[in-house]
Amino acid sequence: GAGRAGRGSARRRRLVMRRVAAACWLALIGVAAAPPAHAVLRHALPDESRAIVRAAVAGDTVVLAAGVHRGPLYVPRAIVLRGERGAVVDGSATGSVIEIVAPGTIVEDLAVRGSGRDVMRVDAGVHVIACANVTLRRLRVDDTLYGVYGERASGLVLEDCRLRGRVQPLDESGEGNGIHLWNCDSARVIGCDVERFLDAVYLSFAGHAVVERGQFHDCGRYGFHTMYCQQGVLRGNRFTRNAAGCAIMFSNRLEVTGNEFVRNRGARTYGLLLRDCSDGLFTGNHVVDNTVGVFMDNSNRNHFRRNLIQDNGWGVLLFASCAEDTFSANNFIQNDYPVALDMGRTRNRFDDGVTGNYWSDNSPYDLDGDGVSDVPYWPVSAFAFVSKQYPDLTILAKSPAVAALGVGERVFPSLQPSDAVDRRPRVAPVALDAPETDTPARAARPRVWGAFAGFVGVGGLGLFGLSRGRRRAR
Repeated sequence: GAGRAGRGSARRRRLVMRRVAAACWLALIGVAAAPPAHAVLRHALPDESRAIVRAAVAGDTVVLAAGVHRGPLYVPRAIVLRGERGAVVDGSATGSVIEIVAPGTIVEDLAVRGSGRDVMRVDAGVHVIACANVTLRRLRVDDTLYGVYGERASGLVLEDCRLRGRVQPLDESGEGNGIHLWNCDSARVIGCDVERFLDAVYLSFAGHAVVERGQFHDCGRYGFHTMYCQQGVLRGNRFTRNAAGCAIMFSNRLEVTGNEFVRNRGARTYGLLLRDCSDGLFTGNHVVDNTVGVFMDNSNRNHFRRNLIQDNGWGVLLFASCAEDTFSANNFIQNDYPVALDMGRTRNRFDDGVTGNYWSDNSPYDLDGDGVSDVPYWPVSAFAFVSKQYPDLTILAKSPAVAALGVGERVFPSLQPSDAVDRRPRVAPVALDAPETDTPARAARPRVWGAFAGFVGVGGLGLFGLSRGRRRAR
């Protein structure tokens, strides 16, 4: 009896200790989550903003009054730094205008201008250093070397910011990027407008980044540039009037959806450039009016589906280093060369076994009315193959000799320079905005029987005429 009583008492003590421990943990979590009891709202006039920002404690909100506040502003603790309408922070062309070293800092509703010009010191409008979960919201950044520079700043968020730099459009000798992130995991760039930098956005070792609903335009080199960034998402952006719209390098497992790569000009005139990028998904993009729509080198197992590739010099330019890329349900419309390769044999596919692409320069016929041409289509012409090796020959692209060569290729498929083939080419363009289906809409069957009846009728009339002619001859 005494033993059982002792064991019961021990169980009760253990239960009490567990409850006490749980209560302590909940109390600690509540203390950590609650704002500091001493958090206050501080207002700063232009001549006192530096001192007030430095003196603020974690959790404080500092509101900068309308007017010009002289930078640099140094933010050592996690505060909310907000500007009234008309508040400007001016760096006076020296160093970075705002420097943040505290995790969890929020800066919003400010105009920032006038950084220094020293690339080695990384003079920026906003410089975020070694701190996580910083948010920059509704900033207007002008006349800076770098717009926002983040280093070792995981979880950095830029939202609805407007950044304008000092680089003239298509001037590849310029310096400084609009949004430059190094070693920043899980960054988010949402709804930003960036122009007049060397690269609008440059990401290096910035995995799991999400860039969406942005406008990246009129830059010296690239609208978007990545190096060694895995599993990124590029969604709903517009890249235009850059030397290249988007240059993605050494970055795998990407999701690139619903973007516009249009009217990019200059010495390297690509809409979308992929170098050493594999296992990506590219859907619903518009690649229009670029010298080269899509350029791929050493990029494998990517899937391009339901994209519009239109009015480019070269629609898709593939190097021999690419393999097992698949193009299906895309619209290739009025490109000078829909596809160009530098190899005769290829392991890239231009249909997925179920559905192919629409090619505007194809002349398909569809007797069974299923929306798929009854003959395959070879997208690589002999002239495109040769001019890929010797670009100067493109001056002859519209010559009668090249036109005759194209006719010969269609009549004699053995003249095709490459085994790249779409075995299920579409008769009509894909409705890119419609719900996706695996097969084209099936036309009514009477077309087939009507065509058959027409052939029989023409043949019968021919035989009838031939027999009458022979009787008259006798």
